[in-house]
Amino acid sequence: MKKWFLLLVVLLLPLVSSCQSMQPASAQVPPETTSLRREIQLLNLINGLELTPDQMRFILEKAQEAQEIREELKGEADTEEMSAVLEEIRDTLMAEQNLSPELRERFFAAKADNERLMDEYQEEATHLAQEIEDILEEHQLYALEQYVPCVIPPEGELRIGQAQGAGGGAVLERLRAIPDDRFERHKEEIARRALERIREHVHGAVILDEEAELERIEGLMEEARALSDVEFELQKEALIEELLEPYEAARPPVEPTAVIARHLLDPAIIPLLEEKLALE
Repeated sequence: MKKWFLLLVVLLLPLVSSCQSMQPASAQVPPETTSLRREIQLLNLINGLELTPDQMRFILEKAQEAQEIREELKGEADTEEMSAVLEEIRDTLMAEQNLSPELRERFFAAKADNERLMDEYQEEATHLAQEIEDILEEHQLYALEQYVPCVIPPEGELRIGQAQGAGGGAVLERLRAIPDDRFERHKEEIARRALERIREHVHGAVILDEEAELERIEGLMEEARALSDVEFELQKEALIEELLEPYEAARPPVEPTAVIARHLLDPAIIPLLEEKLALE
């Protein structure tokens, strides 16, 4: 059972998740707010992975190496040329004139240079991420595969290292705890939200009969609620698997190396790890 989907199911229950931003796309977010949000997301990851001091020190060292590589490559980038070309393109379009062959060539040359530097960084970052991957435990790597950046994780979320099947059980337990009258009023909404979340996260999912799928999801929820406590403990994992089985084939693969490069090598993690280690 893949916890990635179990965490997805957590988002389906009413008034549970606060991971998704409700901020309108047009709202202007102050830079300091964005920075703090990212720090909190990374702290959730650091704490959730339950890193040892030695692991934190190793990751800190690799994050610092990645930052040095970024600064070195940034120094090689001809940002002035790209800015000058973009300004000239803007002025040309504002005057409703055609872009000259020379201007097009300059743009593609600057773009190719930037892509070369980006590819070089990605290669170096992948190597550093693989070194970090080698020092992590299996449950930590599994957690990285399921990681979704959050400011406040869903209520009741288990810490990494606990039995992986327990996450789905916790979701169903909360579903079973909903009073009967409230469940009857909202079960169609819960099932529909489940389907919407699955569609968002599994872009390859094919649903030929939406009403039939909603009915199937409702039936599984009702089945979970009807079981005795003993029967529920024995069958909860099978119920989760049955719920998610049609979508497993469409789930895009997640590589821990890519997640490490994106998050554990983020320069924002450097002061956080330094502060955490100072508290040890």
